[in-house]
Amino acid sequence: MTGTPVTFEWWYILVALLPMIPTFWSIWHIWSHAFSSPLQRSKWLVLVVFLPVIGGLIYIFAGRSKAGKKLF
Repeated sequence: MTGTPVTFEWWYILVALLPMIPTFWSIWHIWSHAFSSPLQRSKWLVLVVFLPVIGGLIYIFAGRSKAGKKLF
């Protein structure tokens, strides 16, 4: 089968990584802020890690306000 070769464009990476930005930001925010208990922090991390895009968005809209002061 002959045809045109598939070319790799730079924007393929952008399109693949763009939906992951809320997940990466949420993980960073969870680790860098205090929570009322370690269990609460663990629950948020499990949600964000196992439901990557949706979990990150849920944390941004619902969980961010539950985080305490910044640790570092």
